[in-house]
Amino acid sequence: MASNMWQQTEEMAKKHDQGGSLWLKLQNDGDKAVVVFLGEPHPREVCFVDGKYVAVDDKLKAQGIKPSLRVALNVALFDTKEVKVLEQGVVFFKDLVRVREKYGLEKWAFEVQRHGAAKDPKTSYSILPEHQLTAEQQKAFQALPLHDLARLYTEEADGAGAAPLGSYDQKADAAVDPKVAQAIAAQLKALPREAVERFLQKFGVQRIKDLPAALADKARAFVDQLQTEFAPPPAASTDVDPFA
Repeated sequence: MASNMWQQTEEMAKKHDQGGSLWLKLQNDGDKAVVVFLGEPHPREVCFVDGKYVAVDDKLKAQGIKPSLRVALNVALFDTKEVKVLEQGVVFFKDLVRVREKYGLEKWAFEVQRHGAAKDPKTSYSILPEHQLTAEQQKAFQALPLHDLARLYTEEADGAGAAPLGSYDQKADAAVDPKVAQAIAAQLKALPREAVERFLQKFGVQRIKDLPAALADKARAFVDQLQTEFAPPPAASTDVDPFA
């Protein structure tokens, strides 16, 4: 019983770790998730520089840095229907194409499992059919709103996205200081719900307290921008009595 409870608690902890992130992170050997693949893939040619993937440009080509293919996909967690972004390389994508041809991605929920420790260059991922979806389930999953992957990666390149490009093998950034999160929350509470949703979407979090500490300055600047944008129009001056 004790062993089963350890395993059950570990699985619950992994689910909660995924809860505040835009990305589906399988960081350690044996980590797995059951997902439904949604929408179209978003391919990018990138180079691995300073611990993260960056878009290929002429400068990097001149340095002789070899580009590789990274593919981003929208996936929904089977248990919660929460839509995440899964980023993988060409080997995984080729396996996914074969799975798609054999099973049809819209008809199944698949188990994706990592094989290899964090940062291990020989890491691989398996894709196995886990649950065949009913017609009702297929309809429900296909109706889920998807992340705009092209826009997401454009924002990442500008330095204001949810996580470093290729964050699949990166440890999550430390969360922002609670006092900073409280100050940002207090400012956002005074703004319309639209402003709050724009903030959460821009920084790829569901809760303000999950904001990465590295993005605190950008977050404060964006809140200032929202306050200016949503500020009520100035009241008409009453310094001069027009009837005097």
